[in-house]
Amino acid sequence: MPASVAASVLEGRAPGAVGRARTMSPDDLIAAVERSGLRGRGGAGYPLAEKLRAVRAAALRTGRAPLVIANAYDADPASPLSRTLVARNIGNVLQGVTIAAHAVGAREAIVYMHPEADAERGAMERDIAARPEALADLAVSVALGPGGFMGGEESALMNVLESKRAMARQRPPYPADSGVRQRPTLVSSAETLAWLPQIVDGGARAETKLVSVTGAVRSPGVYEVPLGTTLAAILEQAGGVQGTLKAIHVGGPTGGILAAARADTRLDFDALEAAGTHMGSAQIRAIAAGTCVVAEAAKLWSYLAKENCGICVPCRVGTARVTGILESVQSQLGRESDVEWLGELGDHMEKFSLCGFGITAPSILRTTMTEFADEYRAHIVERRCPTNTCRPVRARRYETMVQP
Repeated sequence: MPASVAASVLEGRAPGAVGRARTMSPDDLIAAVERSGLRGRGGAGYPLAEKLRAVRAAALRTGRAPLVIANAYDADPASPLSRTLVARNIGNVLQGVTIAAHAVGAREAIVYMHPEADAERGAMERDIAARPEALADLAVSVALGPGGFMGGEESALMNVLESKRAMARQRPPYPADSGVRQRPTLVSSAETLAWLPQIVDGGARAETKLVSVTGAVRSPGVYEVPLGTTLAAILEQAGGVQGTLKAIHVGGPTGGILAAARADTRLDFDALEAAGTHMGSAQIRAIAAGTCVVAEAAKLWSYLAKENCGICVPCRVGTARVTGILESVQSQLGRESDVEWLGELGDHMEKFSLCGFGITAPSILRTTMTEFADEYRAHIVERRCPTNTCRPVRARRYETMVQP
């Protein structure tokens, strides 16, 4: 495939990519990945070439056998990107795993999936069994996570593979140095690895991203869009907004909520961060007029309070406190000091949480308190919901031992 032709992770095919990759030295292969500009599609956007290089270096330095993990877990139930990819282009996922294993010198790989992805799991196991020649000396297996949001977090899934609870780990050491059972471990999303066949086969550049468009749109679903596409254009691709657009929730459960006026924000790792949110699970949810943003924030934090792994105090306690305060505000029991208190809790979580769950969740607070400050003010000062849709969810105000 010529590099000038736009590549697609859902539709692109490169049947001879594994054979071609095996004719390349690991250094040349990693250099090709670097030239493609491929950044991790799991949310953080870390360059894949740097991960490959780090895992290979650690394996050579320690003498420990490296391991490749394709994270196809889909932690956000409203963003089934990996399931869609496995259903539509399973060959590229498995080829990508094989190519990554060659790059780091691994002879074992695991495709890590959600326990509810029954059809996709069966398809993956059948595809593995049907490719003995292509896999050669690479042993590939399928492992299932425990369910729940934290089951897909990078360090938590390594604990799962060691028969432990899905809880975040202290980093450093990073997986590349000491991952599953202290082995140098490459953890990369299935979407990221599925780019490798086209990169090896024809020098493709990884310029698209899978997104899940949900909420008040006419045709919700998973779409592949060029990086840099505006949020407004993505919503149009999903059939357009039903009703009047009020806000766009970007990044899944821990992502920020942007006002409709920010619909010209581009889908790009850096642009989203500048806007106050992040790529996350790549869910883009249209929120229609008539929705109370305070109630939306409270609902998201209630979900996070249930789904966090509980290992670190900033996240375990922080999500519970933020939920309690937001529910108090929603129930017309708020105080003017709550805004300051929420800001302090968000800052503490971002600075001291162990993993991206707690680090990124405060984007919900920052975006909503900045872009929808009038709705917080209406609830706290005027004791009313500006959309007249909120109903009390608490009979008494949430209190803490220390509060401004």
